[in-house]
Amino acid sequence: MTFTLSPSIAVTISVELSVNDSPTTQNYGQKTATTSDGCSWTVSLNRSNDQFHVGVTWGGNQSYYDGYQGYGHFLPYFCKYSYLHIVPRNEHGVSDEVTVNAQNLSSQTKVQASIDSRKVRYKDKYSFDIVLSSQAKLPKALVEDTVEPLDAITKNHEIMLILLRDIHSVDVCFVFESDKTCSNVGLWAHRSILSRYKGFESAIQTACKDMTSASEGMANLTVSDGKSSEPSTAEKGSDAFGALLVPVGKFTLATLCVLLRYIYTGVINLSAETNKHAISMTESTLVLQGITSRRKESVRWHPLGSESSWKFKDVTWEELLLASDFYEVTDLRCTCEKKVISAMSNSTVVETLFTIGCQFDKIKESALEYIVRNMATLFQKGKDPFAPYKDHPKCHEMFVELIHRKATAK
Repeated sequence: MTFTLSPSIAVTISVELSVNDSPTTQNYGQKTATTSDGCSWTVSLNRSNDQFHVGVTWGGNQSYYDGYQGYGHFLPYFCKYSYLHIVPRNEHGVSDEVTVNAQNLSSQTKVQASIDSRKVRYKDKYSFDIVLSSQAKLPKALVEDTVEPLDAITKNHEIMLILLRDIHSVDVCFVFESDKTCSNVGLWAHRSILSRYKGFESAIQTACKDMTSASEGMANLTVSDGKSSEPSTAEKGSDAFGALLVPVGKFTLATLCVLLRYIYTGVINLSAETNKHAISMTESTLVLQGITSRRKESVRWHPLGSESSWKFKDVTWEELLLASDFYEVTDLRCTCEKKVISAMSNSTVVETLFTIGCQFDKIKESALEYIVRNMATLFQKGKDPFAPYKDHPKCHEMFVELIHRKATAK
């Protein structure tokens, strides 16, 4: 199922719905995803008899603040979305489009539509598009172009999910030095996929050099017979089975799981699902000497089934922002910045300013503008929201800039 907002903002949401052969059985599925503009959407499906009932709920703010431009005003986010369309697919193209009024989305009310389940049967699945638009009737060209791309998108998404958890093809292992609860855990991935991002490429190259130096150090302790050939740089940077160990010092296992899933599939899910990743465990702390002395087959792989007892707290947008910035996943970083900005409130804006704002100019600008607009509330008599940060090295600088902005505000 493809969920489309506009030609420039789209997201594929997969809603798993188990449908029995009995037409009288009721089935329900629900999924929440985040679009590239940082807003969350929940799509629910409910089949009753021969009818599919589709619901869409917007989970963002009622107004979207354009902090990037620093305009200091709110822009109505839903002025362009008035209709919800269900566009079914079949072997001969698409037909029988269903359209309902979607203006209630702005009040975070679920918009619902129903369609005959037989009309959305496509090959071996129920398949259709949900499209939000400003027009009561979708352009013919848009409707006709939606059949094959969905197959390609769905197939590619499924392939990347398989690759993400495939223990036979992975060749790089991340270990977590700062995450004490996961010190004996390895998260595996593919160098060829991660190397598209400069941050990951740099981390991989550094790990190669470190392993090369370690190998050379061990070689100096061995008497050579003068007949051995010099290994290549790639061979030096890998262990006996071609796996490379990359230490992760700043981020948790859960954060990197969310980041890798986005890189592989384009989906942002702040809940780290370990059953979708290639994760291994060792009997003792996973360190360089330990992993390089093992064969790949001897690594104990963590169960990937749905019954897995591994549960993590949801990753925050701030945590994901720091990770995407560090590894230079720029498209995800932009989404995280917007999400952090849209989540600002009277109770969080000052903390956001002094934590994330000191590292990201766009967030700093938006936080200062927010404080200026709400200064009367934030600085009520006897209240000083800056007090907890009086020892922060940026406290004086931030306060001076805040006063300047307030003095020059129109």
